[in-house]
Amino acid sequence: MDKLLLLAIVVGTAAVVILMIYLISRVEKIEIIALNGPLPKGSLAAINADKPFLGLQGIDLWELLAGDPPPGYATDDAIPLRPRYEHILYKHIETLFNRGMDNKKAGSALEQPESPMQISTLRENLLAFIPSQHASIIYESGYEIVSATGEERHVIIDALDRTCETLFTKIQLESQGLMSQRLVPPSSQADAAGAGLDSSESEEALLAQETDLGGDDDTDYSEQTAMLEANLGRDPLG
Repeated sequence: MDKLLLLAIVVGTAAVVILMIYLISRVEKIEIIALNGPLPKGSLAAINADKPFLGLQGIDLWELLAGDPPPGYATDDAIPLRPRYEHILYKHIETLFNRGMDNKKAGSALEQPESPMQISTLRENLLAFIPSQHASIIYESGYEIVSATGEERHVIIDALDRTCETLFTKIQLESQGLMSQRLVPPSSQADAAGAGLDSSESEEALLAQETDLGGDDDTDYSEQTAMLEANLGRDPLG
């Protein structure tokens, strides 16, 4: 009899503890809803609505833009962010490419680009992410374009343009022309690669380029563009 009574007390106590934990959890949820309003699928997005890019940076922001939102965010949360992120992506690609050119001109060895990378513009200051294989192709394209000639230039340019187009497609943006037309100096300027497009180029000039990326349609871009993958012996998008 004593054992049955003791068992009943233990079971009853456990039930009370479980009920208390449940009630505390419910009270916390009610408090969050009272403070922030209803929080459905995109709950963290609602809480962080007043923060830049909903409080996301790096790979979490990239995955949201790519349609694979992190917990607490919804796919539709990316829709208003994509137009704002377009300039970040352009700046990120330009930074990687110019760093490759600068390192080649300085006689430095190839390096693995940092990812994510701090990107600063007139509009944003953000830890931005590009998948490492694509970041490497962009950086190495800038590195190799400095000394590339002839067919090698054409292969590098093609690798650069296809890689950048893939990045824009991944986050559902439409690129404004070929990146090689924006970044690669004319072949006659290869020895001074990057003149006028160097890493310290003013943000005002960069923003102006966004509205006029096409340039002169009659320009012979086959003589003006370049990138790396020719020396790597692999298909950069394969």
